[in-house]
Amino acid sequence: MHATIEAFRAGAELLDVQESSAGLDDVIAELAAWMDLASERLSEDDLVVLNAIGAMLFRAGLRHRQ
Repeated sequence: MHATIEAFRAGAELLDVQESSAGLDDVIAELAAWMDLASERLSEDDLVVLNAIGAMLFRAGLRHRQ
């Protein structure tokens, strides 16, 4: 497994252990706020990838609410 994917899995397990109540809306808001703060340091390619991630999270959140 790719090391970054493994880190995501471990992070997800940690959230379960911590009984985190954070949801997709929380994560989307955190990503958007961080992107706003970091936008001057991010390349155009970085922004494209991060916007795609945000869009997927947003779509998943909409589908979850339906």
